[in-house]
Amino acid sequence: MLFFAAGALAAVVSWIGNRLVLKVMGAREIVVFAPLIEEAAKTGAAVLTGSPLILTHGAFGLIEGVYDAWDAGLQGLQAGAASLAGHLFYGYITFLVMQRHHNWLYAVLSGYLLHMLWNVTVLKFLVKRRGHPA
Repeated sequence: MLFFAAGALAAVVSWIGNRLVLKVMGAREIVVFAPLIEEAAKTGAAVLTGSPLILTHGAFGLIEGVYDAWDAGLQGLQAGAASLAGHLFYGYITFLVMQRHHNWLYAVLSGYLLHMLWNVTVLKFLVKRRGHPA
């Protein structure tokens, strides 16, 4: 169960880091920097605590998912499920890259790039759906 503590640690670090980026840089930049903060926090917490990487990412996704669901009702449940699945996927990719290349930087960057691509895709979809220019 140490992986859940590692996921919670990553959630706290990410929440603080994301709030700081939002305050200093603004909402547009959060799409780029939040995934980097989150992927580094999740992987770093797993390494620091010796927790399983994928389970730490999953615990983070569960915490973020519960927060999303609590915050937004039914739509939040969908976002929460997507959060859990997404963070498990990013953790799996990070794990695979680490296994293949034995390099934490490559592993974190691979998870980051996928996470950022997902965020940009979702943002473009939401902007298009609401009728605003992308």
